[in-house]
Amino acid sequence: MRPLATPSQKRKRHTVLRVALALGLLAALVGGAAAAIDGLMNGSRIYEGVTVGEVDVAGMTVDEARVAIAEHYGPRVKAGLGLIFTSEEDADSLDVDQELAEDAAQAEQLSLEEARANQRLWVADAGVLGAEVPAQELAEEAFAVGRVGGIAERVDAAREGHSVSPRVAFDDEALEALAASIDEAGGQPRIDYDVAVADGVASVVEGSEGTAVDRALLQERLEEGYLAADTDTFTVIAAPEPAPLRIGAAEAEAARSRIQAALDRGCRVSFEGASWDLSGSEMGPWVRTAVVADGEGYALDASLDETEAGAALLGLIRQAGFTSGAAVTFQNDGTELWVRTKEGSRYPHTAEAVRQLDEELFGEGAAAADTPQIEVAWDVAPAKVPFDEAVELGLIGEISSYTTEYNDSPATANRRHNIHRAADLLDGSIAPADGGEWSFNDTVGEASEESGFQAAHAIVNGEYDDAIGGGICQVATTVFNAVYEAGFPVTERRNHSLYISSYPTGRDAAIAYPTLDLTWVNDSTSDVLMRARYTDSTITVTLYGVDPGYVVSTQTGEWEKGEPFKKRTQVDEDEPTGTRYVKTVGADGRSVTVHRTVRDRAGNVIHEEDFASNYAPIDEVTIVGPDTPTSDNEETEDGRVLSAGN
Repeated sequence: MRPLATPSQKRKRHTVLRVALALGLLAALVGGAAAAIDGLMNGSRIYEGVTVGEVDVAGMTVDEARVAIAEHYGPRVKAGLGLIFTSEEDADSLDVDQELAEDAAQAEQLSLEEARANQRLWVADAGVLGAEVPAQELAEEAFAVGRVGGIAERVDAAREGHSVSPRVAFDDEALEALAASIDEAGGQPRIDYDVAVADGVASVVEGSEGTAVDRALLQERLEEGYLAADTDTFTVIAAPEPAPLRIGAAEAEAARSRIQAALDRGCRVSFEGASWDLSGSEMGPWVRTAVVADGEGYALDASLDETEAGAALLGLIRQAGFTSGAAVTFQNDGTELWVRTKEGSRYPHTAEAVRQLDEELFGEGAAAADTPQIEVAWDVAPAKVPFDEAVELGLIGEISSYTTEYNDSPATANRRHNIHRAADLLDGSIAPADGGEWSFNDTVGEASEESGFQAAHAIVNGEYDDAIGGGICQVATTVFNAVYEAGFPVTERRNHSLYISSYPTGRDAAIAYPTLDLTWVNDSTSDVLMRARYTDSTITVTLYGVDPGYVVSTQTGEWEKGEPFKKRTQVDEDEPTGTRYVKTVGADGRSVTVHRTVRDRAGNVIHEEDFASNYAPIDEVTIVGPDTPTSDNEETEDGRVLSAGN
């Protein structure tokens, strides 16, 4: 006797029957009539049997499916945290708690090279990596099932089901930064052959084979971890493997030959009757190289840096006595960043001129022997234009940009969070033209828990300890150096009480709300906009606007010796017996002075100043657990003298 069908089996049978009847009807009709019937029956809804991973999207519109996919997978990915090891042995044997304690204690004290050479554990934070589920794309792929693949695919979906595989999209730059950090810890990162240009002469830079993490496999493992339902924290093994060169000597030599030929040609640039014959020496700083995929292999591509070349052309135009560009103001309406100019303003369209020159030098017609003739034209400045379009037009551009790096590990997650939080708060801030002052404290505000900051390592009372907002001085230091390189007057800046080797000598900036601030003045005729971008181990601050053309020179003085450091031991009753690690690395006190001179392009001094930095000694502080054996006559901070038997 035939068994009775379950309710779910009946529903599926009915669904298949309905689809089969509909498809039979469609097959009996032709052309537009069939499409009309299908549209009437199904409208804009996803066909039966279609899922996106664990999400049943059958019968949904694309918008409904997008919301369902985002609600199902979005929280998983957002909460995901990957712990990356380079070997199974480290994953099994590493004392993660101890590693975190030591990393956190020395996060700002070790040089980047020291920290990365010793690193055995990496964190893959979904937010830092820009990881998110592309819900719109997945919904559109689900909607296409049976429409793009044809009637057979639709029948199969209704009968057997059809699942669109969920995936995670990443910020490519952030993912590459993570992989490169793992490569570096391996001790022999692959270095491709390259080309360098100095004084108009292109030369090959030798490379070497090494090891590298498989980027595709790393992304696949991270994707699996973020999409998994059973855990927020997951482990990934990413072992650097032997990596052959992508660009060898022959490819680099071919690129060098192309670059040298371009430099030898030089170029002639004209504007309003004035003209300049530029040599390879003058054009050399504009040349950039990049490794690009070329079929099944790779090639070393050469091009002009639009920012460098555009700024140089504007400098020539200024020196000839022309007004270099329209004065601009910035406006943020909450959804879009706008650039405004006065009605009737015009500007030299240097961006288009650089694009033409790049095509002449490195495009398909680059083999020509003639010297390129480039005309910079006036263009009417739009009264209001989106920021990105204004950059593309050359109406505004980078005035200066500065990047600092920081040690990244699971132990420094709070510090990294604070850096990103402060960067987000200052991103898009504006220094008004004609003397407008920019203040770090006014822009970022107090680093409190209420404003989204967390406890992380910072300098407290002359040593490194946890404090709310630890890490924001990294942001202030990056801002200071971007402003320093731009040449704008700095009206308030203090150095840290302790020296931090990862920052430029004498060019750090300390923040303590509300007593210590970083302030500077925009003395140009256009607004200056600040943008902040970050990865898991870098933060970049860029100033945008109409470049005033300041030329900055620096003289760094000699270090002056200060008070020597002392050694102290702290017994932490919360640590297990046998624990011993250096919480604060000792360093002698010292002082240094940095002198900055700012000139216009004609060489006239606009202003100059000294930035003096006085750093106190850093006591070497060692943490030990109770009853941990110590060296003879080791003194704790409470005055006890420990012996080896204690």
